Amino acid sequence: MSEDKDTDLADTLAEVGRRLGQAITDVMVRVRPAIDALAEVASRPEVRAVIDRAEKLAARRPCLCFCPRAHPADHAICEPFDAVVTGQLSSELLGDLDVPLCAPCAAARAARKFAA
Repeated sequence: MSEDKDTDLADTLAEVGRRLGQAITDVMVRVRPAIDALAEVASRPEVRAVIDRAEKLAARRPCLCFCPRAHPADHAICEPFDAVVTGQLSSELLGDLDVPLCAPCAAARAARKFAA
């Protein structure tokens, strides 16, 4: 009797697996045209250009130098959306923080520090 239960369990599991596989296949057959259409639209040059531009903008980091406080004599040199290095910012509230800096702000901070 134990072998019959094992055989019945194996048959039941095989049937569940077959049905699950068929359900996944049915879904893929229905969804495949939409996926293909989306891939075709995404590969168009004008759409690709928009995606590339968005990726470039998303990769840019803002400069968080706080120019008037960090280098007041050179506050107009900042490139606000082109941080390339990380520098220290001292805050009474938060202590020392690492913040992204653009190249001109980093240079102005260094010049101010070495001049002092």
